[in-house]
Amino acid sequence: MPAYSIEQKGDITFLQPSSGKFFVALDNRCGRWQMFDGNASEAQKAEIAASLKESPTPDLMEPDDDYLEVVIFITDRCNLGCVYCKYADLTQLSEVRGTDVEQICRTLEKLIRGKKQVRITFQGGEPLLMHREIDQICAFLTGNFSEIEFSFALQSNGTLLNDAILEMLKQYEITVGITIDGPASQHDLSRPFKNGEGSFATITSNLERLQKNNVRCGVLSVIRDPDELEALFRFNREELGLNSFYLKPLEFADSGAESSEEFSAYYGKLADRQLELIQELIRIHTTSGERIHEQMLKTVLGKMFRPSFYNDGCIRTPSCGSNERYKSMNCDGSVQWCAHLKNQQDEAVKQRSKERYGFCADCPISSICLSFCPAVIPGYRHGDPEACYLPLAKRFCTYRRQMMMSLFELMHENMQAVTACFMQK
Repeated sequence: MPAYSIEQKGDITFLQPSSGKFFVALDNRCGRWQMFDGNASEAQKAEIAASLKESPTPDLMEPDDDYLEVVIFITDRCNLGCVYCKYADLTQLSEVRGTDVEQICRTLEKLIRGKKQVRITFQGGEPLLMHREIDQICAFLTGNFSEIEFSFALQSNGTLLNDAILEMLKQYEITVGITIDGPASQHDLSRPFKNGEGSFATITSNLERLQKNNVRCGVLSVIRDPDELEALFRFNREELGLNSFYLKPLEFADSGAESSEEFSAYYGKLADRQLELIQELIRIHTTSGERIHEQMLKTVLGKMFRPSFYNDGCIRTPSCGSNERYKSMNCDGSVQWCAHLKNQQDEAVKQRSKERYGFCADCPISSICLSFCPAVIPGYRHGDPEACYLPLAKRFCTYRRQMMMSLFELMHENMQAVTACFMQK
C-alpha cells in the first residue's frame, strides 16, 4: 500500500502519494474531487482551494418519497450451524419467537401507504423455513395494492427447495441470494448442518435447479481469510459460472480492544487482495469485454464516483437504517430502527451509532468514504458499545484510507479502464 500525505485547507483536502506523481483535491462538503499530475505547490493548492470553494456544490440526492425498502426477519430459526454466525445467540436457541403473519401484514399496510415502489426482502434465520408465511405476505401485498409496484427478494442458505417453494419463487419473481463459501472442502467446514454434515452438495444442487427454472439468483461468499479472496473469485466465476456475486468481508465478533490487532491484520491484508482483484477485473474487461460485478468493490468505488448516492456508510447504501427509505421488521411485526441493531431500544445508542460516536466528524475524506458503522459489529449488541466500536474504527479508518489511495493511483494510471469496468452500465 502506498505511503501518502493528507492536508486540509478548510473544507478542501489534498491527498498525495509519496511518489509525487499526482495529487487529489477533494471538496469534502460534497465529495467532488479532481486529480492533477505532479507535486502540488502551496500556490497551486491555494488557487485550487479557492476555485473549489467558489464553485457551487452539486445538489445532494433527495430521498425518494415514492420508494420504500423493507427487510423482514421472518424467523429466528435456522437449520445450519455456521461457525461465524453473528446472530447465533438468536438462531441456535431451542425456543425462538413465532412468526405473526397478520401483524406483519398490518404493519406493512401502514408503512407502504402512499408509496409507488416497494421492495420486500425476507431474511432470517433461514427464511424458507417460513415459505408458507412468505407466500401469504406476498399474496396479501400483490392482491390488495395494485397501485404499488412490488419486488421481492430473500437471502437463504440454499438448503431448502421443493416444488411448492419453487412455484412461489416463480409466481412472485422473488430474487434469491444464496451463501456459498467456496468449494465443498472449504464451505462444509464453515456452513454445516446442525448435525455436523456438510451442506455444499445440497446447496449447489438447489442452485442449479433454480437457474434451470429461470429464478434470478445471486451468490454471497464470506471471506474468512483474505488470502482466499482470489480462490473464491475464481470458484464463483469458473466453477459456478457466475458473473455477479458478493465477496463479503467477515464481520468480527469482537470483544473490544483485545481483538483490534487481529481486526487490523485482517483488513490490511484484505485491502491488498481487493486491489489485486480490481486489477484482475479490469484486465478481464479490457481483454475480453466481459464485465464481472463484485458488489463490495462496486460499492467502494461507487462512493468515490457518486458520493451523494451512497449514504451513511451502510453496506445497504443508499438505504441506511437512519433513512426513511428503509425499514426493518421483526418476525412479530414490530419495526426496528436498523437491521443490524436487532431489538436495540436505547435511543442514545441509536443516535450515537448514526453519528459514529463522533469518530468521523472531522475526517478530511468523509465525503467519499464508506465509514465503519458500529451496527455491523456483533459484539456491539452486548456490553459497552463505545468500547467495542472505537478501537476497531481506528483500525478500519487506516485500512480504508490506504485502499482509497491505492484506488487513486490505479485511476491515475488508467482512469478510462477503471470507469469503463466499474461505473458504466
